[in-house]
Amino acid sequence: MHKPSLTVMYGQPDNRSTSYQTSQLASSLQSWLTIKHLRVKPLTKYKWSRPFDRVFNNYLKPLAQKPSTDYVLYCNDGAADLSHWQAKKIIYWYDAYCDWSQKPPSRWQWIHWLRYQNILNADYIFAVSHIQVKIARRLRPNRENTVVYMPVGVNCETFNPAYANPKKVIEQFNLPQKTIVGYLGYLGIRGKSFAGQPLLEIAPELLKNHDVHFLIVGFGEAFSVFQQRVKELNISEHFTLTGYVDDELLPHCIAAMDICVDTLEEGIHSEARSETKLKQYMAMGRACVATAIGENIIDLDNGKAGVLVKPGNANLVEGITKLCEQPDLRVQLGSNARQRAESIYDWSKLAERMINTLGLN
Repeated sequence: MHKPSLTVMYGQPDNRSTSYQTSQLASSLQSWLTIKHLRVKPLTKYKWSRPFDRVFNNYLKPLAQKPSTDYVLYCNDGAADLSHWQAKKIIYWYDAYCDWSQKPPSRWQWIHWLRYQNILNADYIFAVSHIQVKIARRLRPNRENTVVYMPVGVNCETFNPAYANPKKVIEQFNLPQKTIVGYLGYLGIRGKSFAGQPLLEIAPELLKNHDVHFLIVGFGEAFSVFQQRVKELNISEHFTLTGYVDDELLPHCIAAMDICVDTLEEGIHSEARSETKLKQYMAMGRACVATAIGENIIDLDNGKAGVLVKPGNANLVEGITKLCEQPDLRVQLGSNARQRAESIYDWSKLAERMINTLGLN
């Protein structure tokens, strides 16, 4: 039986979260669709070249060489103009920086304007958060049924505690026999703050009463900043920063964590997110402490599958302390999280949701 074709466009290089999630979704669609990938690979190692790379790969190349395809899938995270495509256009809308239904970007904000136009003109929008669903439906009057809620997922076979080997990570990074408080993610910089910063800020307070060690798994612009701050606070012996690790090692890294942390700042950028790391923590059956913002509340089932804390460092300390002192609670929350990941967030379940919406089932 002939399968329709799906071309997958990437707005970011392969090592970024949006591209990773898009490729995971595409892999789960292979039973119904023939997949072709149009990846972004930076032309040089220099950071300043990244905008040019994205424009070339997302905008110019498809305009000149668009392949024949039935569907095109795009995460709306680069510089693509989907009006160049004759195929059915699918947006997997991963991120929102503001409410475009209240304040649309101008043409001078070219990339944001392209993304805005894509939301207006795509045939289907699969939005990762309820806030994005509301925004997209306001932007697409009389087409509300083409906007579908579909959170970020996880491959529960890859991220499976039954197959994990935490000893491998403990030995590789020489982790001490202490309660491991872990953080996974791209260490980016946003304004004056950087990813994982709250953990660094609460460490001195947490270490006063608890024998813990912090495992930071990730890389990015803030990596050197993180290292320097740890040194300045004289807490280097309590932190292990792995830097970049291969995807194959990620489940083992999470398995080595006793308590997994996901912090968000207040604002629409956080409220509109569906956290990749949190789904991976959950699939690995880990006890999570997460900021009670947006989709985190839904992901952790209002606190039944993890500890939710209000924004603020004092609240984060309280949440981690609770799990440090209650190992049985860690086991129960981890079990609940794994079950929830399998039943709701596995990519196979989410792929079926997309296929049903497209009428290809």
